[in-house]
Amino acid sequence: MTGGAATGTAGLERELPHAMAAGLTASGALSSRRWVSAFEAVPRHVFVPRIFLDLDGTGSYELLDGCDPGRRREWLEQVYADEPLVIELDGDAWVSSSSQPSLMAMMLEALTVTGSERVLEVGTGTGYNAALLCAGLGSEQVVSVDIDAGLVDTARARLRGLGYVPVLAAADGAGGYPGAAPYDRIIATCSMPRIPLGWLAQTAPGGLIMANLYRELGGGALALLAAAGDRASGHFLPFSGGFMPTRTVSRATGTDLLGRRRGGGARRPAAIDAGVLDDDAFGMFAALRLPGIQRLGLLPAGEPEQAWLLGHDGSWACQAGPGGLVTQGGPVRLWDLLEAIYRDWTALGCPPRAELGLTVTADGSHLLWHSAPDGPAWTL
Repeated sequence: MTGGAATGTAGLERELPHAMAAGLTASGALSSRRWVSAFEAVPRHVFVPRIFLDLDGTGSYELLDGCDPGRRREWLEQVYADEPLVIELDGDAWVSSSSQPSLMAMMLEALTVTGSERVLEVGTGTGYNAALLCAGLGSEQVVSVDIDAGLVDTARARLRGLGYVPVLAAADGAGGYPGAAPYDRIIATCSMPRIPLGWLAQTAPGGLIMANLYRELGGGALALLAAAGDRASGHFLPFSGGFMPTRTVSRATGTDLLGRRRGGGARRPAAIDAGVLDDDAFGMFAALRLPGIQRLGLLPAGEPEQAWLLGHDGSWACQAGPGGLVTQGGPVRLWDLLEAIYRDWTALGCPPRAELGLTVTADGSHLLWHSAPDGPAWTL
């Protein structure tokens, strides 16, 4: 970065955090003075010096480097847009990203802090969210861990440059960070297949755990659970919040699973269309109850569009054309399961995501429920 480039955009660097905070406030994502001030104070651009843009929406990414004087203004404008930012790629697949500011804001607001809480963040990443926590609560109340030691070291340097000195550690977030427990709040900015039991043990009674449950079908299920002894229970947040899964999660592409199909298929009329998974609430409900299942859309030349459900065990289902026949095979009849889950959801009155909840107990059980823990429930 040249001195001229820095001088030419210095005013913009000061103005854009305030403008972003104002936009998040106007949209309703921010509401408390604590977090408005944090978004105004923390410069996001410090944490994302290089980003990758998919400018034409084709999945082909272009590097945008903030050190390029000719593109620094463009980079700043992208950094302070309310969008997630890709910061590391493996081919064309995201490896690391900076979350969408409005999602970060809504999650911080949902923590309902008063200022005295001790917080564990799982998933340091760039360090931007850790900086917001430090700005809102004070560095001495923030602990942040990430499985990637390189990310932790880089985040530490960036945070120190801004005067923030939280406890940072390279550790598998599934184990929390027992050395500084107990915590009044645990917030995960990566996705976990299950709520780790160590988090229950490290959360103070009445403390809150906020995490996105990872499912290959998506769903963006953000649980906010209150700890009470050997369990934690609470509702899902009313908005979708999906994160990249922790790197310990083994993943396969839809194409890989397509090649693992087992057995011949049986065809029958479909009671529902694959499009039901696009419903915000049902998509979450179905994803939670169908772990290890992916959805894949294909458009063969001259043929109707195909909607596939694919399992790691070789189970599969395919619907060709809206409302068309479905063919399914393998060990589990996936379309039968999807239709049964849809019947459950409609029998409940098609509830929004915030009417659904989760209870996790010290033996590892995860119970999905409607309305209240003693209401209709399903073991995950």
